[in-house]
Amino acid sequence: MRVRALAGLVALVAATGCGSHGGTATPSPAASGMPTATPTPIAVHVVGRGTSNTPSIITDTKQGRKIYTIRTLMFEGDIAAGIANLDQPHVTFVDKSGSVTIADAPKATVNQHDKSILMTGGVHARTQDGAILTCDTLRYDSDRERLYGEGHVVMTGPNGLMLTGDHLDGDVRLHDVKVTSG
Repeated sequence: MRVRALAGLVALVAATGCGSHGGTATPSPAASGMPTATPTPIAVHVVGRGTSNTPSIITDTKQGRKIYTIRTLMFEGDIAAGIANLDQPHVTFVDKSGSVTIADAPKATVNQHDKSILMTGGVHARTQDGAILTCDTLRYDSDRERLYGEGHVVMTGPNGLMLTGDHLDGDVRLHDVKVTSG
């Protein structure tokens, strides 16, 4: 199920007023000279449930390029707010070059407005070239296409070099990474 498709459908229903007039035609207030009212957004609560064999999938793009795909056992959210809470998310981040980093956590929150993801409860991530990252929380910023780790950050490169600290700021491939403490 694509959350974006549902959001578009809800926006269309709200804009056209489908369902609010019982199918009868009513002249628009602007056509009759009356002041126009701003349509009230329709509150739509969405729940998606999957299984380990057929998970719910959420995908997002930036300028026509896939930036992440999330597979999750369950998501629940509010279309108007653009926020979804996920259980056991498995996120595949894709950077501009096509390199992939896969991250897993017990919980995550996705913000459809800014395309950000906050993974919580202990995160484990692995790049396609073998770097491993663990941290308490991991936030993806789609504007900068960067990952920000917080709490008990441990990053091990494919060559075995280990970085530890409290904070991580890195690109999706985890090649340009800064790990700091304090």
